[in-house]
Amino acid sequence: MQQRVISLSMLILAALLGGCDEKAAPEETIPEVFVVEASEQPYHPERGFNAHIASKSDVDISAEVSGKLIAIHFKEGDDVKAGDPLFDIDPASYKAALARAKAELSKAEANKANAEKNFARGKKLVDDGYISGSEYDTLEARELEAIAAVEAAKAALESAQVDLEYTSIKAPQDGRVGRAKPSVGDVVSPGYGPLTTLVGKNDMEVVFQVPERIMLTAQRPDARVQVKDIEVALTMPDGQEYPHTGTITYFSNRVDSTTGTVEVRAAIPNPDDILRPGLYVQALVRVKEPLMGLMIPQSTVQVDQRGTYVLAVDGNDTVTRINMVTGERVGENVLVNSGLEAGTRVIVRGVQKARPGTKVKASPYKPATEANQGSAGQ
Repeated sequence: MQQRVISLSMLILAALLGGCDEKAAPEETIPEVFVVEASEQPYHPERGFNAHIASKSDVDISAEVSGKLIAIHFKEGDDVKAGDPLFDIDPASYKAALARAKAELSKAEANKANAEKNFARGKKLVDDGYISGSEYDTLEARELEAIAAVEAAKAALESAQVDLEYTSIKAPQDGRVGRAKPSVGDVVSPGYGPLTTLVGKNDMEVVFQVPERIMLTAQRPDARVQVKDIEVALTMPDGQEYPHTGTITYFSNRVDSTTGTVEVRAAIPNPDDILRPGLYVQALVRVKEPLMGLMIPQSTVQVDQRGTYVLAVDGNDTVTRINMVTGERVGENVLVNSGLEAGTRVIVRGVQKARPGTKVKASPYKPATEANQGSAGQ
């Protein structure tokens, strides 16, 4: 009997111990997410284009008269001033032509003087009846011919003087002169082609092509950014940024039908003579003063078949989906064009835990630092 009581007691004890091992049903946990508020922030819209440098004062120096080259007054690459001599063409034949022209003018002036005297005498004689009217007309015609001959001689003299001046070829502007193509002793002429080139230092332009859509947007009267608000910065071939910026001065009056682009030119200073025509650079077109735009981190943006969206947390800590239209990237952020309002809390971390319509615990997101690196990565 005692043995039965012990067995029963052990069964009751085992049942009690088994009941203690059973765990209570776990409570449902609310996932934690990290959020940032969409906010208006300043930014500089910019876009890069392949470009090259050109000069507004890139001049071909050519001969205006024919003759043997007798002197070259520069070394290639020299800096010259306007009016400095560059080439001399043998002037001997042109001096002779000038002397002949002076002699012809003197002869014409003498003939004119004689014709004027004869016509003056003839006028008195015809009044007195000593010569006929036809003789008088002949004297008048000769005077007019003499006057015309003087004018022709003056023109020939002026032409001879100009030709003689052309034998000394001078720099038309300040700048850097290129290589002389002919040598002393070569015969040059207007058909010879450029003898050298002269490039002004301070008339440089950046030339690049922009899509026609950008050109039309910038030139609209109601555009947010006008052409006057834009500056052009340069990145040199070595990756360094050029220390001066330019301003757009020209849009082509036609669109290239093969590329759908428009040629744009921007004037840019060149005080240190760094820029040279033909240099290839990267033109960075940007606004001078920052604009304000609604920004969110790029990492918050999601894309599916329904479009671009973010998961946000409303005032009741409930996850919502917000469809939106985004614009350009600005560093680690993206510009929001429409669909989102400033102050909306968007999820940066923990997106995989969030589902639209569910409750979450929203904590402000802080960029990873030594102080909060552990919490930010949760």
